[in-house]
Amino acid sequence: MNISRENATQHNAYIKIELEPADYQTAVADELKAYRKKVQLNGFRAGMVPAGLVKKMYGKAILAEEVNKIISNKLQQYIADEKLEILGQPISAKDEETVADFENPDKFVFWFEIGLAPEFELNLGKLTATRYQIKIDDEMVNKYADDIRRRYGQLTSPEKAAEEDLLGGELVQLGEDGNMKEGGLNTKTSIAINTLGLKTIQKKFIGKKVGDAVDFPIQKAFKNATDLAAMLHISKEEAEKLEGDFRFTIESVSHIEPAELNEDLYKKVYPSADIKDEAGFKEAIRNEAKQFYSRDTDRKFMNDVIDLLVEKTKMDLPEEFLKRWIMQGDTNRKPGEAALTPEIVDKEFPMYANSIKWQLIESRLIKDNNIDIKPEDLRTFYRERVLSQYFPVQTQDEETNKRIDRVIDSMMQNQEEIKRVYDAMMDEKMIALFLEKVKQNDKAVSYDEFVALLNPGK
Repeated sequence: MNISRENATQHNAYIKIELEPADYQTAVADELKAYRKKVQLNGFRAGMVPAGLVKKMYGKAILAEEVNKIISNKLQQYIADEKLEILGQPISAKDEETVADFENPDKFVFWFEIGLAPEFELNLGKLTATRYQIKIDDEMVNKYADDIRRRYGQLTSPEKAAEEDLLGGELVQLGEDGNMKEGGLNTKTSIAINTLGLKTIQKKFIGKKVGDAVDFPIQKAFKNATDLAAMLHISKEEAEKLEGDFRFTIESVSHIEPAELNEDLYKKVYPSADIKDEAGFKEAIRNEAKQFYSRDTDRKFMNDVIDLLVEKTKMDLPEEFLKRWIMQGDTNRKPGEAALTPEIVDKEFPMYANSIKWQLIESRLIKDNNIDIKPEDLRTFYRERVLSQYFPVQTQDEETNKRIDRVIDSMMQNQEEIKRVYDAMMDEKMIALFLEKVKQNDKAVSYDEFVALLNPGK
């Protein structure tokens, strides 16, 4: 076997692999023997099909499979041994010089093209990004306090409905004559009065009792098609097409009497804190809100820094190679999905290029800053973040610790879950790195302003 490389340009090269019969004949013979033992053919006992017949029937396919396997392994090994930093994956090249006659196997010659990762400079210290802080004002704190009081409040069933109450009952679709529409929607559901879209509609329900019925226009009452679809157990598309009036017949009225602001409530909400009064309770809410929103603002900061890095880091990518690689890799389409065309690749290439640039930048950041996530780090993440809501993290009980370890072992069998946790941990490490090294302009914004920043143009 012989492997050689020809540099085409600064950014791409060709790898030539030559296989002699001695390089693949033993592997093919061994696979034919193994296949003969398991092949089933009418007229022959299992494992007794003549070797010549097995070779005639399956030899070409087995030869192709074994040659491709050898080529793939040797190609990846060569790239590793030569410490080549490549983009994407090798693609087949130089068809006119390829020798691959599986009908008359002898010497095989395969050519592959690779894209070489470009050199580039990276300096986080030269970047400046805005770090947003969501203002936790008194109105927000009071709203959270009211929500907590309702969550820990006492459920009652008043005779008449008030604005804050939840109604259970039957909702039916009406026809133009004001009666139940034949074949129309009919479902049991619940309605929170203060979530209805218009005050005029809310007033129709206030003061009503069990047994009363209220007619109202469905689209004006529920302007969010997703919420309406969930309530009626239909699709969002069906909900968007609904028109006319519906009738809601009240079967229950539920009211939550908010819990009193006292030490008993403070202890239930913040069991590890020593809160004595309303001021201390609201300060705890404020701090919790800051911590909660910091996750969103930190992620916004990370994404903004990534955009800056991709924009400002200069690197020359092998554009033509990457386009060919994208086209050759277009094999995993969903049924009915259109194939890629050169025109589509040209149009979408800036998106592909930015993704590749970030992969190169991220790899450099991980290498230069010794960022590493070990299996034990994953276990710690599960223990502290995932299982803390079910088990006491610092427990000394041996049996409980064994149960925790069994649950973690089970979770870590799921590769999708492992990837999700790995990505979350990597994001945390990137955020910490950016906060340490990137210059920051702090800017306080309201929650609504921050949401607008996340959804520009909406």
